[in-house]
Amino acid sequence: MQTSPAIPPREDNPCASPVAVWQQLLTYLLEKHYGLTLNDTPFCEENVIQAHIDAGVTLVNAVNFLVEKYELVRIDRDGFNWQEQSPFLTAVDILRARRATGLLKA
Repeated sequence: MQTSPAIPPREDNPCASPVAVWQQLLTYLLEKHYGLTLNDTPFCEENVIQAHIDAGVTLVNAVNFLVEKYELVRIDRDGFNWQEQSPFLTAVDILRARRATGLLKA
């Protein structure tokens, strides 16, 4: 009887640093949801990202802080809704970004 590991090894980018992962996700999230580039934010500098990681700040909280500080508006929402639409990201947005960037396999 042959067994296989429960989690298949990642072959595409096995050693991506946390900073590189944040850069990839931030690039996607900022462009898709707010129409910004990484260079439009303090996160264009690796040391800023590393400081957030070292402080234990989650990616979603880091982005949502920018949203609150600069009163960013999401551009990925269609039309008018009777409910006020939150400009903040959720865990679902992060998961979708991970899948879209290839960091989460379906």
